[in-house]
Amino acid sequence: MIKRILVRCPVTKKLNVTGLTVDEELFEDAKLKPKDVPCQHCGGTHSWTKKQAILAR
Repeated sequence: MIKRILVRCPVTKKLNVTGLTVDEELFEDAKLKPKDVPCQHCGGTHSWTKKQAILAR
């Protein structure tokens, strides 16, 4: 199943959409290139790594 990749805003601690999706079964082995993500919660821009990313339900 295809899932959205989310990261947590370091300011508000709320989850933010990265704009990327991945097959849930392939996520563990996926090589993701982090990008800056505009935050819908604090208005800032955040960089992230795969280690910080989680999949939406």
